[in-house]
Amino acid sequence: MMHPAICTGFDPAVPFAESLTMIRDAGFEVVAIGARPEHSGYDTSEGRRRIVELLDDRRLRVDSVHAPFPEGDRLCSLDEAERSESVRQCTVAIDAADHLGTDVVVVHLNTNADASVRARMLDQGLRSLQTLSECALGRGVGLALENSWGEPYAELLHAILGELGGAPIGFCFDAGHGNVDGVGIGDLLRYGHRLLTVHLHDNLGTDTHMLPYEGNMDWGRIIGALREVGYRGNLLLEAATHDSEFKDAVTFLRQAHERAERLLRE
Repeated sequence: MMHPAICTGFDPAVPFAESLTMIRDAGFEVVAIGARPEHSGYDTSEGRRRIVELLDDRRLRVDSVHAPFPEGDRLCSLDEAERSESVRQCTVAIDAADHLGTDVVVVHLNTNADASVRARMLDQGLRSLQTLSECALGRGVGLALENSWGEPYAELLHAILGELGGAPIGFCFDAGHGNVDGVGIGDLLRYGHRLLTVHLHDNLGTDTHMLPYEGNMDWGRIIGALREVGYRGNLLLEAATHDSEFKDAVTFLRQAHERAERLLRE
């Protein structure tokens, strides 16, 4: 059964502990830990212990942990020091997921428009993800590679998912990213059998993170595709106050929960 969920980074100006209280008060029971470890503190053992206490106190559970962004998305970098640091950052997210009781870490990739270097970037990405796979398997965690827009990114994503066909490498469907170039539904249907979680947000064809029904996306089609591929995870909103018409955090979260419930009725 799908449940409404929301990312804790909906407004970085709201302190993490306060954001959890507000999220619970709005009716959510599931959260995703956002991509800024400095906000949540998930990158230290003390911070992870504190997050567990906060979650337990508010009766919240975790859908997924987002690897640090942008520090963790350089897995395909041709700069070896940068690539190695990105692997380290993603390993921190895997450790956090294990500690926080979730089995999903969402990961971005990086790419380059220059086709002449993409084969080398693919090799670097495969090296990075093979290292991370060993770490993730040991902790029972899956790595959800997120779709984005543009042919260079799609080429890299398809190549990596094709090469790494087994656990723990899966897919995160980002509906907003898919709307930028209109190919997101195709990715969802293609990799639905490997879908670990989703990022749902609306836009008008650019990479903004509005609430569902604030942009021009066909949510009936998206929810229909999720049901077609048999998705049974959470309906996770990755929306943000700075892109929404609802700037007040309390109002934003109330609207977010109402719209997530509307998605469930689609």
